[in-house]
Amino acid sequence: MSHSHSLLELAAQAEALRNGLQQTARDYEQFEFNVEGVHSCMARIQKCIRMVGNDRQAALANRDKRKVMAELEDAVTEMAELLNLDH
Repeated sequence: MSHSHSLLELAAQAEALRNGLQQTARDYEQFEFNVEGVHSCMARIQKCIRMVGNDRQAALANRDKRKVMAELEDAVTEMAELLNLDH
């Protein structure tokens, strides 16, 4: 094996490594975005549960309960999408 062939092979490996690192960086950015989204969904879910399950508050009107339940369902759906659970 010649030195030029070894250098070309090394350059190809370095390029493959660079491409792999770039993809890993993009994947990590997406992961961070998803984690932030999951935290946001969790806060929305907790808020909904507190509104529906708080005995100290007056009972929610049925219309308000439907809004809260719709918000809860939306938050759970969004969280499932962020976690790729819809596949």
